[in-house]
Amino acid sequence: MSSRTSVVVTAALAALVQQSYAASIYVSPTGNGSGTINAPYGSIQAAVDAAKAGDVIYLRAGTYLPTTNVQIKKSGTATSPITLRSYNDEKVILDGEKLPGTPYGVGESLPNKERGILHIEGVSYWYFYNLELINGPYGVYSRDSSHNYYERLSTHDNYESGFQLEGSASNNTVIYLDSYLNRDPRKNGESADGFACKEGSGEGNVLRNSRLWNNVDDGLDLYKFGSPVTIEEVYAWGNGFNRWGFSDFNGDGNGFKLGITGNPPANHIIRNSMAFSNAAKGFIDNGNPGSLTFERNTAWNNGDNGFNMRSSKSTLKNNIAAVNKNAQVSLVSGTKASGNSWDSSTSWSNSSFLSVDSSTLAGPRGSDFRVRASNFLLPASGAAIGATTQAKV
Repeated sequence: MSSRTSVVVTAALAALVQQSYAASIYVSPTGNGSGTINAPYGSIQAAVDAAKAGDVIYLRAGTYLPTTNVQIKKSGTATSPITLRSYNDEKVILDGEKLPGTPYGVGESLPNKERGILHIEGVSYWYFYNLELINGPYGVYSRDSSHNYYERLSTHDNYESGFQLEGSASNNTVIYLDSYLNRDPRKNGESADGFACKEGSGEGNVLRNSRLWNNVDDGLDLYKFGSPVTIEEVYAWGNGFNRWGFSDFNGDGNGFKLGITGNPPANHIIRNSMAFSNAAKGFIDNGNPGSLTFERNTAWNNGDNGFNMRSSKSTLKNNIAAVNKNAQVSLVSGTKASGNSWDSSTSWSNSSFLSVDSSTLAGPRGSDFRVRASNFLLPASGAAIGATTQAKV
């Protein structure tokens, strides 16, 4: 056996041995034990501190009320990630109301270490499943972390963005996220989004089949993130309205805000997504000078433009902009557009769609965790244009 083959075999055997000794660690809101199924921990942090690569932390049903946020600062590996999930799909709520910063006063700062019910920093290869995070100073806050996977999280009624990636972040996947009613009293609505990937860079980040609604600022915000983010089957609506009675309201109210002037050009990809009934714009590059790609998206009934590309010479193909308050689109010279609703002489109105009833989209997810299929905003003509919940395109 060659020395190279020996090294490969030894590494493979080591991985198998590590996986074979992976532990199942249990936590319960009423626990006071050592982490077994019959004597669970009472603290999520205790389980996180005990976990090693390959371990699975199971949270039993109930509401957890931590007084300090959960600090995740150790990594799994590519072959042996660390998993944090509900046990047997039991309903698990992490309620951050007792954490510091819920909220601080107007204009006060929120220290980095206090951000998030789950504070994930400098780590890789964690998997998170089926958790509800409420009333926190952010729901999920991830800084300088990569190769992590998030599935079926609900982040709502937090005192900052529901879910935020920041810093050096690559190859993170977020799927089946529901993030809504997040608000930020510290800034009178200026910064709490449903999903944010901000102030950093890193390839391979994906948000898929997710819903972002009724957040105080924007549905999605990619402020100063300098690498492409892929957005597929994401639905953003009702963002940017002052539902909390802030006296000096600063919410922006865009469905998808895709950068900022001064970014390194970030060539984000947005496919089969909907922005509707937001206070301001449906999709906006916000000054990002990159070349964005929009394929089969729909902007309907927003308070301003459907698509506003003021700086990005982007490619827009087979999108719909209809029933938005101002000009349906505002595109910088040099944009490549084809097959879109505005590229033909057809006039679009509510009657151009099979349905303008969003109740199925906003209702319970299906047994496969995807949003349920409906005729919402499907062209009555049957044309292959705009976003659809019927199937992935």
